[in-house]
Amino acid sequence: MIGKVLKIREVGDPILGIKCEDVDINNINNEILEEIEDLKETLNYTDGFGIAAPQAGINKRIVIIQVDKEKCTYKDCEEVPTTVMLNPTWKKLSDNTNIEFEGCLSVPSIRGKVERYTNIEVTYYNENGEKIVKEVNGFTARDIQHECDHLDGIVFLEKVKSKNGFATKEMINKFDLRKEE
Repeated sequence: MIGKVLKIREVGDPILGIKCEDVDINNINNEILEEIEDLKETLNYTDGFGIAAPQAGINKRIVIIQVDKEKCTYKDCEEVPTTVMLNPTWKKLSDNTNIEFEGCLSVPSIRGKVERYTNIEVTYYNENGEKIVKEVNGFTARDIQHECDHLDGIVFLEKVKSKNGFATKEMINKFDLRKEE
């Protein structure tokens, strides 16, 4: 099954502000599997490292994470194969946090400094309905927290606290702002 590329919803679209509905893990049907394939295809079409279903107009608790270490400019990136997460939840494993610029497919030109936990435990179901629990760190932990926020109607812009916490995509690249703390 090959998915289709869906339109990315941008900040201001009402779907980005709602808490998404759980996926019925006991009934992962063709509709859900097609939506997963569409989300994978949509993510592959972008330069993002994750996508949450509401970003493509789907009101379900589905996240796809996929990190190509070669394309990732964060210092603590690791390769993450395409990972489907249904009904993901996470909890912090320590109080350690860091603040870094984040980008978002739904906010194409703005980046913002967001504080995130550096070590988390994520619990989710895969597309076969199997429960997965694993510890993740660094950029992968940041990526998962960011995507899970979308499932609760939160866009990273709401989490920027620093008065100088925003930059355009172009300025981050020009001044290499990701390296600053």
